[in-house]
Amino acid sequence: MAIDFSVVREAIPVLLEGLRVTALVSAIGIPLGVVIGIVAAYSAQSRSRAVLRSIALGYVELVRNIPYLILVYLSFFGLPKLGVSASAMTVAVGCTAFYTGGYFCEILRAALRSVARGQTHASLSLGMTYWQTQWHIIAPQLLGFLIPPTTSLVIMMFKDSAIFSVMSLPEMTYQSNLLTANTFAYVEVLGTTALIYWLSSVLLAGVGRRLETVVGRRTRHA
Repeated sequence: MAIDFSVVREAIPVLLEGLRVTALVSAIGIPLGVVIGIVAAYSAQSRSRAVLRSIALGYVELVRNIPYLILVYLSFFGLPKLGVSASAMTVAVGCTAFYTGGYFCEILRAALRSVARGQTHASLSLGMTYWQTQWHIIAPQLLGFLIPPTTSLVIMMFKDSAIFSVMSLPEMTYQSNLLTANTFAYVEVLGTTALIYWLSSVLLAGVGRRLETVVGRRTRHA
């Protein structure tokens, strides 16, 4: 059976509108998750505050061991039972941030361990504070370690936003479900959806490689 390109043409504007919602959720949720991950990573590294370390490590284990779909369902159906009213968009952003934070915490912890501890000790012995050392000595070295895995994380969370279709959030996968229900053109609609996801991921990967090149060049010239 031949592919009906008229369906593809009609589907593209609708899917691009869904892509706008997908991009919005990712653009808000992923940076929030990075902030959460930074706080969790430094809390997990803390030797003097056992409670913070335990909370951070427990958070990472929660993210690592609970399927994303279950987290979304628990958030969407569980929050109203606790008296918290939240829209599908709010839940989507919150879940994206929560899940991204757990994985970015581990990415950052691995990057921190890749920097020789002797540099921290030397900086502290010169009179720098712990946070001055982190900002001026450690952070510039972390970028080269962080960019490749963080790029993969961003792409993963962008694609996994398809899960939010179960909440009727009008993102791209939800729009494709509506289109297939109306047209029964599964190959045309889902194939176009897959192509848009793929092109978006390629674009994100290209940005990541560009950042990696720029950071590598600056590191060599430093």
